[in-house]
Amino acid sequence: MSEEIKVEQEPTQEEIKEIEENFDFEYTTRMDYVSCAYYSISAVEGIDLLLLTKDEARKIKKIIKKSIRIIESCINEMHDELFEDEEEN
Repeated sequence: MSEEIKVEQEPTQEEIKEIEENFDFEYTTRMDYVSCAYYSISAVEGIDLLLLTKDEARKIKKIIKKSIRIIESCINEMHDELFEDEEEN
């Protein structure tokens, strides 16, 4: 049996433009992620965990932990992008 190998070609500029026109793309920037994480922390930081149930307090701590990880990840990406030339030396 002979198997036919299909080689996919890169889309042309016209095809790319047509795809972009047919679909609505929304891009999320690092700034959007950082802002959302910051607002999440701001929304829960004033809540007294002693007044909540253990489950509710755990959720608040989880929100804060995840938000800090998002901010850290975005900051690390920006740092690496800005200082990549210095790291190569």
